Amino acid sequence: MRAKQDAEQVVADYLAELLTPVVAPPVVPETRGAVVAIETWRNAPSQPTGPRVDDRYLLCIAAGVKLAVPMAEVSHVLPIPPLSPPNVPNPICLGRWRHPGGEARVADLAAILSPDMAGALASTLVLLGERGWALACIVVDEPVELHTDAIQWRHGATTRPWLAGMSQDPKCGVVDTIALIEWLEKELDP
Repeated sequence: MRAKQDAEQVVADYLAELLTPVVAPPVVPETRGAVVAIETWRNAPSQPTGPRVDDRYLLCIAAGVKLAVPMAEVSHVLPIPPLSPPNVPNPICLGRWRHPGGEARVADLAAILSPDMAGALASTLVLLGERGWALACIVVDEPVELHTDAIQWRHGATTRPWLAGMSQDPKCGVVDTIALIEWLEKELDP
């Protein structure tokens, strides 16, 4: 049990480090005698700011790591039903689930975070977007509201491009579901 807790802490620390901004020395543009420092890190989303229609997020837990998935991208949440075998032998893909609108591939959210965490306890299926993908995880809370200005956004990330940012309250990673689905399709399609 201790080894699992240590592994979960390693993943949580890694995600926190990914989201810690790199502080570069301030850039001072040429001005006539005035010194102006340029901000090197901002809590601003890459899209235009302004009031969003839906700032609610579903908190999902996988391998002890809490991630926020935008409710606008969640089609359905249900207990994990029986799954058909996966099309590809990959620990990320747990299988397929036939639903009234078609079929969804089910991804193990813990394995997405770290292959070493594949097979962690998951009791909930979170159906995403157009219902082509679902995440296996644990959902214990009602959706929460996260304001875009309270999230540290990542820009230009080459590792885990689906990890959009980090919220401090509640402390969790924020998932970009479109980038996650693109990543899953590249990862699982030959």
